[in-house]
Amino acid sequence: MWLRTLTNSRKVLFKLNRCSMSVPYRLFSQVLDKTYTDEQKEKILQVMNDADDDILSRYDITKSKRKKVFQWKDTYGHLKTISDIELIDGFSDKTAKKLFDSILTGPTEQQPVPKVSSKIKGQILQPNLSESVRQKCRTVLTVYVSVNSVCWALIDKENYEVVEWNYHSIDYPDGKRLQITDIMQIAWNVTHSLPSADIYVMKAEATTLRAGGSDPNNPKVLAVNLQKSQMISMIVALINARSNQINNPNEDGETSVSEKSFRQKVYFLRPSLPYRLYGTLVGNERVSTDQTVEILLQNMSENSTENFLPKPTITEELKSDFRSRNELERDMLGHCLLLALTFMDLCMYKNQDSIQKLIKRGE
Repeated sequence: MWLRTLTNSRKVLFKLNRCSMSVPYRLFSQVLDKTYTDEQKEKILQVMNDADDDILSRYDITKSKRKKVFQWKDTYGHLKTISDIELIDGFSDKTAKKLFDSILTGPTEQQPVPKVSSKIKGQILQPNLSESVRQKCRTVLTVYVSVNSVCWALIDKENYEVVEWNYHSIDYPDGKRLQITDIMQIAWNVTHSLPSADIYVMKAEATTLRAGGSDPNNPKVLAVNLQKSQMISMIVALINARSNQINNPNEDGETSVSEKSFRQKVYFLRPSLPYRLYGTLVGNERVSTDQTVEILLQNMSENSTENFLPKPTITEELKSDFRSRNELERDMLGHCLLLALTFMDLCMYKNQDSIQKLIKRGE
């Protein structure tokens, strides 16, 4: 009890006259004074008086206590002795000793940037993108498939530039259900229209054909979803087939080891990521991308960097082509572009701002 009274009276006395507190101050702080050598005290004072908030945060001290330290120094100036810390609200012999010991031990190293998959819950890309493939990649083509169209966006990784952005309509014969050969022809035409790239990206599709809502087993919806899944599978197969070298067997009918190996060229991004990152998902419902994409296009005019990372650019010609299209086409092209930018930010450039935004939004 007498110690608490002494502490409170010492703080009041300090505020009135710092010099007049010497006797009770020494009685209260003798534990700290005897704990450290003169050389250690000098090092502690140097850090306490010279470190900014970023440096001080690397030691054993909370954010609220750091704030109180800087407020105290703004009012009274530098700490004259290590015992001055007990004049700051929230510090006791125990908390002061923890901080001082951490200063003498040395600051903790800044944590390395975590991998994307360790920050965002669950798997964001299937299959995993190896570091060697990421480093060697020069171009990325995102392909966005809907029931009535296929859109694609070609990205030049080095300059982070959208160099191609296109819409391909799928026409269905009136009153005729597509046969498997019809779907194959559509997939063939689409694939041959696609530009070549080092990596191809699509959104991961649902693993069920059932529809959402109150009628998940609607036959018409199931049939449409089945045809879409068949077409996507064929496009993926054709892309990989043209990207993997196929040679005829030699005279002995044998195939070399290199020809047997399969190099995956198509990667599937978790579909919710673009919607969450760019705010085009309200609850479980997607909203139009029109306004979001238009804002992006206005900011994609010049080559620039932000936090040492490149910002995407696009030509005025592609912007004009996008704006000249009807609402449905713009929406599909918008989803394709958001898919492309999300993949580039998360998987190619590992943009921590984008990653943190997704984490805050529940990904």
